[in-house]
Amino acid sequence: MVTRCYLCGGATEHRAVTAENWWGDQLSLVESVPAWVCQQCGEAYFDAETSLELDRLRQTPPREIRIVQVPVYPFKAVA
Repeated sequence: MVTRCYLCGGATEHRAVTAENWWGDQLSLVESVPAWVCQQCGEAYFDAETSLELDRLRQTPPREIRIVQVPVYPFKAVA
């Protein structure tokens, strides 16, 4: 259990989050993942069992429940 955020020191609370699961350039989202989430900055921490399950999903993904499209934009630096 993570009670304090390693980044900002804020208190954490246990809740379900949507985790990004990258495999190369392929992005998948996993919903309802248990995590400890910082109440100040929003950083999420997963316990070992949850991390292992996310790794297993990367290797053998189940059938998706839906597919979402995400727009991609170029970043242009301001001169």
